[in-house]
Amino acid sequence: MTAPHRPALRARRRSAAGGRRWATRLAALALLALVVPVAGGSAAGAAIRGGLVERIARPDSSTGSPRSSTASSTDEPGNSRPSSSGSTPSSTGAGNPVTVTLTEVQAPPAGSSVVSVQGTLATSADQPLTDLRMSLWIGSAPVTSRGQLETLAGSTVAARALTTRQLALASGDRSQPLTDPPVRGTDPVPFMITGDLGGAAPPARAGAYPLRVLVTGSIGGRATSPLGAAYTFVVRSSGQQQRTPVAVVLPLADQPRLRSDGLLTDNVLADEVKPGGRLYRLLDAARTTVTAEGRPAVTLAVDPTLVQALQAMTNPDGYHYASPGGGAEGVKETQSSSAAQFLNDIRGFAEAGGAVFALPYGDADLAALVHAQKLDTVSYAVNTGQVVLAALLKRDPRQMERVAYPVDGLADAATVDVLRQLQVGTVLLDDRSLRPRSSATYTPSATYELPTSAGPIRALATDHRLAEIATSFDGRADGPSAGGVLAHLRAELATITAERSEPRFQVLALPRDWAPPTDDWARQVLGTIDSDYSTPVPLDGGAGQNQPPPRRGALVYPADAQARELPATYLDAVTSVRDEARALGPVLCPPLKSPPTCQVDRVNPMSDALVTATSVAWRGGRMVDGVSLSQQVDGDVSAIRNGIQVVASRSVNLTSKHGLVPITLENNTKFEVTVVLAFSSTHSRLRSPARETRTLPSGQKAQIEIEVDAEGAGTFPLEIRRLNLDGQALSTDPPTRVLVRSTVYGAIATAITIGAVSVLLLAVVIRLARRLRPGARRAADSAGGAPPPVAGATAAPDGTAILSGTTALSGTTAPSGTTAPDGRMDPGTGAAGGAALPGRPGSESDTARPPLRRAPATVASGWSTGAPTTDLSYAARRGPASAPAARGLAPGTGQEQDRDREQDREHLPDPGHGVAAEHVAPERDAATGQVPSRRRRSGP
Repeated sequence: MTAPHRPALRARRRSAAGGRRWATRLAALALLALVVPVAGGSAAGAAIRGGLVERIARPDSSTGSPRSSTASSTDEPGNSRPSSSGSTPSSTGAGNPVTVTLTEVQAPPAGSSVVSVQGTLATSADQPLTDLRMSLWIGSAPVTSRGQLETLAGSTVAARALTTRQLALASGDRSQPLTDPPVRGTDPVPFMITGDLGGAAPPARAGAYPLRVLVTGSIGGRATSPLGAAYTFVVRSSGQQQRTPVAVVLPLADQPRLRSDGLLTDNVLADEVKPGGRLYRLLDAARTTVTAEGRPAVTLAVDPTLVQALQAMTNPDGYHYASPGGGAEGVKETQSSSAAQFLNDIRGFAEAGGAVFALPYGDADLAALVHAQKLDTVSYAVNTGQVVLAALLKRDPRQMERVAYPVDGLADAATVDVLRQLQVGTVLLDDRSLRPRSSATYTPSATYELPTSAGPIRALATDHRLAEIATSFDGRADGPSAGGVLAHLRAELATITAERSEPRFQVLALPRDWAPPTDDWARQVLGTIDSDYSTPVPLDGGAGQNQPPPRRGALVYPADAQARELPATYLDAVTSVRDEARALGPVLCPPLKSPPTCQVDRVNPMSDALVTATSVAWRGGRMVDGVSLSQQVDGDVSAIRNGIQVVASRSVNLTSKHGLVPITLENNTKFEVTVVLAFSSTHSRLRSPARETRTLPSGQKAQIEIEVDAEGAGTFPLEIRRLNLDGQALSTDPPTRVLVRSTVYGAIATAITIGAVSVLLLAVVIRLARRLRPGARRAADSAGGAPPPVAGATAAPDGTAILSGTTALSGTTAPSGTTAPDGRMDPGTGAAGGAALPGRPGSESDTARPPLRRAPATVASGWSTGAPTTDLSYAARRGPASAPAARGLAPGTGQEQDRDREQDREHLPDPGHGVAAEHVAPERDAATGQVPSRRRRSGP
C-alpha cells in the first residue's frame, strides 16, 4: 500500500471505531433506562404492599416498635399507636369484590357450642352478584400463645394458611344463602350467621380459636370463589378456670385551655363534656362498669387542669374564652350546666368507691423536665395536681394515694427516681420498657418493684397489646371493624388466662387522647373485660395478686421516645418566664399583710399557666400552642414589672457632707404592690441606706428622699434596684442610676488644710514677735533718757561726744587711742574707730542707738587676724552714705553691756571664739570694715 493511501485508511478505521463506541453507549443508556424503572417499581411495590410488609427501621410514635398495617390509630402526640397487634382485616384484600365487615362476634357461653356472627356486606363490582352463600370455618386447634395470636391478627396470609373445618349452621346446612346481595353505590347489606361448634367438650382452660367468615357466589353469571372473607377469633370456655384480674386505667385529660387571665383558649371544652362529647362518653362508660360488689371497676386518671377549666365554666356570672374578635375580655358565655354535671359525676364516682388519682398538673412532660433539670417544675406539677383533685373530691391530699402515669407509660430510671422522691408510691410503665433478662413463655404479673435512691417503688407494667387492640377501632370504613376488635380483645384475655393456671394481675392503661368513635364503644370495651376468663378490678385490686415476678432487667427508655420530648431550649424559656412570675409573689401578696386568697387569685394563675406550657400535648408540631400560652403569661408579667417604675434626675448636687437624693416611685399596675428599693454605689466614699420598703396602691406615686453621705468631693454613681421582699430582682433591666456630685472636702483633705493654715499662722506670729521685740527695746531706751557720756570721748562742736579714733561728720579723724594693759582699747589711741549714727542730733536713730561692744585686741577674730572688732552692725545697716551723729558712741560700762545683752538675745557671743570673746559680738571686721558673710542678718 502506497503512502498516500495510508491516511485515508486510518480515517476509515477511526470512523468505524467511533461508530462502535456510540453503539455501546446507546446500549448502556437503554439498559440503564430499563433497570431504573424496575428498581423504582420494586420500591413502589414495597410501599404499596406496606399493609403486609413490616418496616423494621421505622418505629411507631410511642415505643419505637414496628407498625402493622392492620393497626389503626391517630398521629396525635402522646397517643400509643399499635405496633403489630391490630385486628384482622375485614376482607381478603382490596381487590375482593365483596367486603365483609364484622360488627359483632358472639362467643358461646360456658356450656354452649353456638357461635353467632353479625356484620355487613358491600361490593365494588359493577356487575350484579348472584348465588351468594356464606359459611363459617374454625381452626382445628386453639391458639397456643400470644405471639401466634399476634401473627394471625396481622397477616391474612397466615390466617388463610391455617387448617380449618367448616361449621354446621343452625339450620343444619353447611352454608347460608344471601337473598339480598349488596349493590355498588348503595348502603351495606347486614347479615347474621350462626354456627355450631359441635359436640366436642370445651377445653379445661379458655382457648381462642381462629374463625373465618367466607362468601362465595357469581359475578355477572361467572362463578368466583371466594368473593370475600373476614378473619376473627372466637373463645371457648368451660367457666371453671380462674379469671384474670384486669385493672383498667382511663384518663380524663384534655389539652390545657386555661390562661393566666382566666380566659379559656377556646370553647371546645363545652362540646367535650356535654352528652355525646368525648369526655362525656369516657366518664359515662367508667360509671357504668362496676364489679360484682357494685364498686366501679375502672380507675380514673384525672387531669387537674381540666378540673380548673371546668370550674371556671361553672361560674354563675359566666365565663369568657379568647377569640380573634372578642377583644381583651374575650367572648362571654353563660354558666355551663354540662361542666357542672361532669364535675359532679367525678365526685359521685369517687364516693361510690371508684379509684381516682391525679395526673401531673397540666399533664407536664415529666421525662423532658427531668432531663432538662427542671426538678422544681416536676415537683410543682405533681404536688399541685394532687391538691387540685383533693379539693374537688373534698379529701385530704395527704390521704390520697400518689400514682404516676407518664405519657405512653415511658419513663427512664432518673424520672422514676425523682417521682419516688416526691412520695409517689406507684408508677405505670409500658411493659416493653421492662424487658426481662430471660424470655418468658407466658404473660407475667404486672406488679413488681423498682429500686430507687428513696427506696423501692411499686411499678405496674401496662399491657401495650391490650391498649392497642382496644383503641384500634376508629370507625373508618377501611379500618378494623368493631366486632373484629372486640373478638380480638377477648382472644387476648383468654390466651393470657390459658397460659398458666394461676391468675396474674394485668393492667390496661388507655391513652390520654382516646376518642371512642361511637357513643357506646368505650362501654363495649370496658364490658369486654368482664367475662368467664377475666374480671375488672380497681388499680389497687391487684395487691392480692402480687406474686414474685420474673427477674427483670433494667428499665429501658427508647431513643425515639427521648427524641419526642419537648426540647430543653423551649423548657428553659418557659422556666425563665415562670421564675419572673414567681418573683412577683411577694410584690403582689406580701406575707402577713395580704389575704389568704391573694396568692391563689393573683400569682398562682400565672405560674400554673406556665406549667401547662410544658404539657405533653405540645409535643411535635403542636408546640406552637404551648408557646402561645407562655407568651400570654410573659405579657402579663411584663405589664406588672414595667408598671413599677423609679423616676429620678440624672444628677444631684451636694453642698455638704449630708444630703438628700429625691426619687419618685410609680405604680401603674392594677394591683397594690410592695417594693423594696435597694441602693448601692460603686464608690465607697458615698454612703446611703441599703434598702427601703414601700407599699404603693394601684395608680399612685410616692416621693422618696434618700439620705446620702459623701466622704469627699467628686461625682459618685448611685444605683437604685427594684426587688421583692425576698431580695429577688423584679427586672433584668439595668438599675436606675443617679450621679451625685459633692463639693465637700474629705476628712483627710480638711485635716491637711487646717494643719497647713495653722503652720502658716504660727510662722506669721513668730515673725511678728521677732519684729516687735527690737521696737520694744528702743521704746524702753527712749523712756530712760540719753545715755551717759562715754569715757575717753571728745566733744563735738554741737556738744556730742565723739569716740577717739572715729571719723567726725566733717570727715576729720579723732585722735587714735592706745591699748590698755588689760586688753581694752584706750579711747583716743585705738586704731579703728566707730562711725557716728546717721541722722540729725536728737533723732530716733540717735536716741535708740545700740550700745557699743568692744573686744580685747588680744583675742583673735574669725573674720580678721589680730584686729579688734567693734559692733557696728546698726551703723552698717544705716548705710555708708548716712551721716554719722554729731556725737560718738560711748562704749558704756559693764553693767550697761550686760543689760544690753539681756535686751537683745540676738547679739550673743560667738561660741567659736572662746571665753574671752563672750562679751564680743563682732558685726564688722575691724581691719577691713566689712561684715562677714556668715554673720550677716536681715533682721533688725
